[in-house]
Amino acid sequence: MKSRLLILAMLMLIFSSCKKWLDVDLINQVDENKLFSREQGFVDALAGSYNQMAERELYGRKLSFEMLDVLAQYYSYNGIGVEYKQMRDYQYKDAAVRKEIDDVWRDLYSNIAAVNNIIRWEQKNGSVMRPNIRKKVLGEALGLRAYLHFDLMRLFCEDIKFNHLAKGIPYNKQFGVALPPAYTLAECYQLVLSDLEAAWDNLNEADPINNNVPYLSANKNMADRDVARMNKYAVRALMARVYLAKGDKVNAIRCAKEVVDSHKFRLLDFKTSIDVDDNKKDILFSDEHIFSLRSDSIPDLSARLHFETKKGNATEFAKLPFGDASGVYGANMDDARYQFWFDLGKVTKYTRIKMPVFSPKIPLIKLSEMYLILAEASYDIDRDQAAVYINTLRRARIRNVSDWHFISRDNIFEEMIREFPGEGQLFFAYKRLNRAIRNTAGTGDIEPSNTIFVLPIPDKELENGNR
Repeated sequence: MKSRLLILAMLMLIFSSCKKWLDVDLINQVDENKLFSREQGFVDALAGSYNQMAERELYGRKLSFEMLDVLAQYYSYNGIGVEYKQMRDYQYKDAAVRKEIDDVWRDLYSNIAAVNNIIRWEQKNGSVMRPNIRKKVLGEALGLRAYLHFDLMRLFCEDIKFNHLAKGIPYNKQFGVALPPAYTLAECYQLVLSDLEAAWDNLNEADPINNNVPYLSANKNMADRDVARMNKYAVRALMARVYLAKGDKVNAIRCAKEVVDSHKFRLLDFKTSIDVDDNKKDILFSDEHIFSLRSDSIPDLSARLHFETKKGNATEFAKLPFGDASGVYGANMDDARYQFWFDLGKVTKYTRIKMPVFSPKIPLIKLSEMYLILAEASYDIDRDQAAVYINTLRRARIRNVSDWHFISRDNIFEEMIREFPGEGQLFFAYKRLNRAIRNTAGTGDIEPSNTIFVLPIPDKELENGNR
């Protein structure tokens, strides 16, 4: 009963914050029977889940350009705001840090509960939807369930490649289960991949992206409809990410190539995205987005962390000043990332200019990541082909760049560092590769270990017996 009341309250919060998405009568409680009695109700509920993911406590700030990028040491070690110093130093037992971590666990599982509720009602009353819409809704919901669980695994579990017997997390496949079973990490990987295969089976023929090429759409907001959700290629791209994390490079290559070869997305084209009027510049490289989330709050949330603020005659320093943008990009103004994502060392990726053509968004999976996955996974199989993938990506980033004829693993990782600021992915790359984390303290790199890479599961979860 408590679980049901929690999800009802959570749904009310989602719906009340997404009025432009939803037209649902709310008085004292969500009338689920009414909501899921029509096709639009399922679509609205799914939209609510995307909006919850885009909130500041999840991917709209904390799991993109805040907490995870602090852990990746993107920000100035000595210049970081006092409220982030314990997080910067991986002091996970600190009360304030522990609360932030516990909140991530809670909010991710809350969103999983909402997605499971959609799946439950699809099984119960899905016949109110047209067959193709039913498959689309179910496919997206299953894909989201896999995405959210996988990020919980990446945050709170050991790396499976280094510990095949590692403990996993509770994998919640049913709505309203107070204590979902906890699985081994190997079982969790299988559950994620099973959800993704089921998502693919539902979306493969029913996804509207089959009939569209998002980057060719003259109306960018129409293009957003295909990539602002868990479309079929986002499912395949996530599978590539999961297989790489698992150490299955053959399947990682297979899935990443399927996304690249679909030609539904393209790497940055300077002529059409950069060499245009300022109000039409696409500095987030939207043509590459396979899955991204929209939120009008993103520019303001970024500015509050990355810019100085004035209070009267006093100036407060930025809470999260970037560490060394010039060093990361070699001060190369021909690199579009350095040119447009930074200004005098400040992060302007989400705030630089107002672009009426493009909605504020956070990329969750990009085409560039597929090229990085292909390069990393191919390195030991065909090093020349790995170089082709990296050079292709670099040509879509740096004007007049010369190709690398020989590459190392370090070359590939340097591109990851340059590619992911503000997106929350670099910390996971450090963890997957068990690499020492570079910082700007001048005291040496931070050696990899589970005390850094594995966040503590909330005490209440352990007390309730889920482990």
